[in-house]
Amino acid sequence: MIHTKNEYIEQLRELLKDHSDRDAIVDEISVHINECLRQDGLSEQEAISLAISQIGSPQQLAQGFIRSSTPHTTAAKKWFIYMNFMFFLAGGFLAVGANVLQIDMLQWMWDMLSQSGWTILLAYTGYWAFLGFEMGKEYGVSGKKLLSRTIGIAVIPNFILMLATLFGVLPIGWFHTLLNSSFLIACLLATFCFFPISHMGYYVGVRKAF
Repeated sequence: MIHTKNEYIEQLRELLKDHSDRDAIVDEISVHINECLRQDGLSEQEAISLAISQIGSPQQLAQGFIRSSTPHTTAAKKWFIYMNFMFFLAGGFLAVGANVLQIDMLQWMWDMLSQSGWTILLAYTGYWAFLGFEMGKEYGVSGKKLLSRTIGIAVIPNFILMLATLFGVLPIGWFHTLLNSSFLIACLLATFCFFPISHMGYYVGVRKAF
């Protein structure tokens, strides 16, 4: 039975000796145990028992973090990247269908979406927060590098679209209802804020996992 924080941390450190994120994981767990120790009226042993009931034994934690280093994490990364690319493919199909092919149904859908720019921007920003939350909840501390790599690739279409719009590569007439200064500024800010927004979601997800 584990009686002290040091025993818990040392066991966890030994079990994760081959894990590339061992130090970050140990630091995060140490912070959580300290939060338990600060609760009024609890002895160190009681605080450790509380921590184990919340996050598991060192063996259970180590197994979870080792499992999160398997190819399953690569699949999750690909899924989020593909989802973002699919958003852009669907938007491109809709734009061409409405403005080039002039298909009535797609024109109606394009007009509806063009009039809901702020709602779409808010929902899309929420998607990035959700991405971070899911990474944090599923992979804990070891998911931080995975999240950064995922965002780095997934955000590429966003910057391409932003530059193509700003430099007039795309026909401006397609976006005439959205090309006002306040919305453009909001889109630029949102694009550059996807990284911190997703990391905020990630930290919430890590706490949720605990």
